[in-house]
Amino acid sequence: MSAPAEAGSYRAVLQLPSALRIFAPALAGRLSYGLLPLALLFTVRDTSGSYATAGLAIALFGLTSITMPMKSRLADRRPMLLRWLALACAVFLALAAFVPWPVPFVALAGLAAPPLGPAMRSAWRSLTEGTGLKERAYALDAIAEETLYLVGPLITGLLIAVAPARWAVVVTAVLLLGGTLGMTASVPARPLPASTPGRIFDLGPLRSARLWPVLAVLVIAGGGISVAFTGMAVAAQNAGHPGVAGVLEAGVAAGSVAGGLLWARRRHTRPRSWHFAGLLAVFGLGLLAASAAPGLLVLGAVMALAGVAISPLYVVAYLAADDLTPPEHRTEAGTWVNVAANGGNAAGAAFAGLLTDLHGPSPAFRAAGLLLAATAVAALLAGFRVERCSPTPR
Repeated sequence: MSAPAEAGSYRAVLQLPSALRIFAPALAGRLSYGLLPLALLFTVRDTSGSYATAGLAIALFGLTSITMPMKSRLADRRPMLLRWLALACAVFLALAAFVPWPVPFVALAGLAAPPLGPAMRSAWRSLTEGTGLKERAYALDAIAEETLYLVGPLITGLLIAVAPARWAVVVTAVLLLGGTLGMTASVPARPLPASTPGRIFDLGPLRSARLWPVLAVLVIAGGGISVAFTGMAVAAQNAGHPGVAGVLEAGVAAGSVAGGLLWARRRHTRPRSWHFAGLLAVFGLGLLAASAAPGLLVLGAVMALAGVAISPLYVVAYLAADDLTPPEHRTEAGTWVNVAANGGNAAGAAFAGLLTDLHGPSPAFRAAGLLLAATAVAALLAGFRVERCSPTPR
């Protein structure tokens, strides 16, 4: 069952000691990741004269996300490592903005990119301990992240309109470094979590078989999201209005923000498997409806409604990852949620690109919708258990 949460829950989260001093600079740092793709695309294109090279640079930056869990594990043990990662990433981005061969520096920047999202969720766990506000804090975090990825490209577009694209990359580097320094300066001292000395390269939270179904759900969800964006872009292109694709994507992001706000207003007591099943069903039904949309206006409305499931899906996944792993692995487990979603995004983009080339966007929407609906049924039938893990004995 769900019941309304008490009024002022977001205010209560932000009034926690040090919360606003940590969260505000963290948002500035994370905004840099919203600006970066478009800034890199035009900067590398301007330098190399090739969109293919620009695409390669962005792909390399994205592929380095596989290192995020290891960086999160190290940062969870030594939080100040985030400062050095941010400094290195900012330097490599600045070099990529001005050297004649930027691609290697973009890849190095990706390797050094600090895991600010997982680090902020780690801070939320500490700040909300004993308060019952963790779910609302995670919802606030997910809503803020969706908003950043909505406004980031708009800010980049404005910057590129008034100055060469390389200066947008410089602004990105400044935001990343300044936000990380401000965030880490305000994080209260806490005891290091229990860990196994010398086991930096072990599987960590992936040793928990119960975490794998959660990651599988995020792979499917990430694939569905990618199919949705690709399908909307192709539909807009086919209709002769390619610029409308950005408006359609903004509608999905707005729906996601609204969904996160609504989700946080409820107090949830049903099993996580029910939450996953319901949210996947909402998004899957939205994709099935999108496959039959007669025009861009209806498509945008349908996908905005379907988008209400996106932020809650991430909130439920982060909470499940927390519950399924011991404290010393929770930051890394949350990072694997992001890696799983990114992997689904990549697979979904490849699948949607192939299918839309052959048959147009409707079959891609339909196939992804059916897969999400089947996954929802599987999650409900499996009813995978989510139990709290205790710290690893010292």
